[in-house]
Amino acid sequence: MKVGAIIQARLTSSRFPKKILAKIDGKPVIQWCVENVLKAKEIYGVIVASPHKLPIKLPVRVFIGNEKDVLKRYYDCATKYKFDIIVRITADCPFIDPKIIDLAVKYYKSHKYEYVCFAPVDGLDVEVFSYALLARANFNAHAPYEREHVTPYMRMITKLSVDTAEDLERARRWYELHG
Repeated sequence: MKVGAIIQARLTSSRFPKKILAKIDGKPVIQWCVENVLKAKEIYGVIVASPHKLPIKLPVRVFIGNEKDVLKRYYDCATKYKFDIIVRITADCPFIDPKIIDLAVKYYKSHKYEYVCFAPVDGLDVEVFSYALLARANFNAHAPYEREHVTPYMRMITKLSVDTAEDLERARRWYELHG
């Protein structure tokens, strides 16, 4: 199983444009992020997925994809690089921890979940999901929020808390499978 980390990056943040190029101790935020992801042992490949060419050199490939539809950008990137398992990271997380990435991937591999999220602190969050789930989300998610943020559709269809009657049915099905 090919595990690929896809780091989503853009320069057009409305709150802080070009934030991934801002420097910490002389290095751009995105470079810190990439270097930390590269230290993860459970990752086969690391790709930065951006809607535009980045003005800095990084030690990984950059995939240029759809600007507004980040979900499609992820799907197209994972398809191109033939990743079976995708690790989602955002480029504005300079302190992403390779040990948390490895823990999340190992947990994902050892369970029957299609989607796993480890988020001990904002900025250390890691999401892991199957290519099949990414494809399903790409073809079934239609709301602008689902297209812009990659995983809302996945979280909705894999959630186990019970807030609605539909959630209760999903929980019952999960119980029947995993009891």
